Amino acid sequence: KWEIRCDIRFSRPHLRLTLYLFDRCRSLRNFHPQPLAIMSSSLQAGQVALAMMTPAQRKQVIADALANASPEERDQMLAQQQKMQREMERASPAEQKQMAQQAAIMRDIGIFFQHLRPEGAETASVLGTVDVLAAMAECQLFEALNAVIKSLEEDKQKSVVRSFITLEQALMIHGVEADAVALRETKLKPEKKRPLLLLLWVLYQHKVNPTVVLDEQTQQYFETTKRLATQMFMHAQLALPQQRWVQPTLAVSRVAALFVNELWSHDDEECIKRMKDILAPPKEPDAGMPYPMLALSARTIKTLELEKGFASKLDADACLVPAVCLPRQSISVQVELSRLHACRNTAPASIADNDLNPKGILEAYWLYVEGHTPEGSSSVLLAAQPLTVADLSTPSCSATVKFDAPKQPAEYLLTVYIASTSVVGCDMSLNLKFKVEEDDVPALD
Repeated sequence: KWEIRCDIRFSRPHLRLTLYLFDRCRSLRNFHPQPLAIMSSSLQAGQVALAMMTPAQRKQVIADALANASPEERDQMLAQQQKMQREMERASPAEQKQMAQQAAIMRDIGIFFQHLRPEGAETASVLGTVDVLAAMAECQLFEALNAVIKSLEEDKQKSVVRSFITLEQALMIHGVEADAVALRETKLKPEKKRPLLLLLWVLYQHKVNPTVVLDEQTQQYFETTKRLATQMFMHAQLALPQQRWVQPTLAVSRVAALFVNELWSHDDEECIKRMKDILAPPKEPDAGMPYPMLALSARTIKTLELEKGFASKLDADACLVPAVCLPRQSISVQVELSRLHACRNTAPASIADNDLNPKGILEAYWLYVEGHTPEGSSSVLLAAQPLTVADLSTPSCSATVKFDAPKQPAEYLLTVYIASTSVVGCDMSLNLKFKVEEDDVPALD
């Protein structure tokens, strides 16, 4: 219901995606991703895990789960399956349609994740905009586009094909270098490349216009592609952190911010200016929101020191001192995000409206914590946590992420990320360290 209300009624698209996500993820305050399994406590995580498997793999996993389960667990699983079957049979046609749509979304989320999955040395590889959108273009939800094109009369079909050729040429000319190179090197088949071009056009249309004008038929495809992709981003940002993939999670967050604002870069000065105009329209500056100006502070510290009140103030000096702990001892990452743009202004009525924004969220960010291995060969997402602002005068947001230190003595590196899925150009990161020392206390007899 919240998603539908946002799509229909909410007047500021740059906040639509954030409000949906943070309304849905209020239970993720201290989220520590775990490897997905068929018995996952998160139904969505289980659905994604199954969607990423082949039919044979799904059948084998379910068989293994039943074989390894205790009699009580097996009875629970079978009872759950029977309950779902009864609910499906009793559902009205409208409810069955909704279930089918949800199943299709989870299927496409699985396909999307399959093409984002890092392999081997690619674990630390940074994904670009085209990488993310090309992975999304593989989803089956876009296959209807090609079916419709093939069903057109020959003259209209040729006209649409010419529009896509013109679109690709414009993107190659006006796209930032990284996007143009990636588009040129993509190996997608034509039927997959068409949705990719439309997805990229969402980002670049305001930069290229009025050089290229889409014909009516292609414009309809464009609007449908944009709507479907927005739904994919909404669901993916909640499910992707559970895979514990750092770079795909960060990349989807970056591209989502570009997509919802129809901008092409987080660094381009013209994009930043457009972003400020989106937040506070020049004709109505008092009816808008301030562009975020942020400062990030963070440190590692032993959890016991925080809980006992022994920790010093989180200032510049404290951030430079890495925590030193014993193997398996609890470590905390203490984070403070300062809002240098904090003001005493009240939120515009269109954003503060209780019906449109029941949680009162005016600003929102994702906090991600990446853990590196001593060899630097791989990394894992340790935590994903939302930071929200409900009062524009709030000077800062704070959070604490706890985890157990590794058992192997060594110096470890962490990276703290702040990402916005609704505002372009305000992502931040900070590297931290902590040290695990050997426990030299002799064991007691």
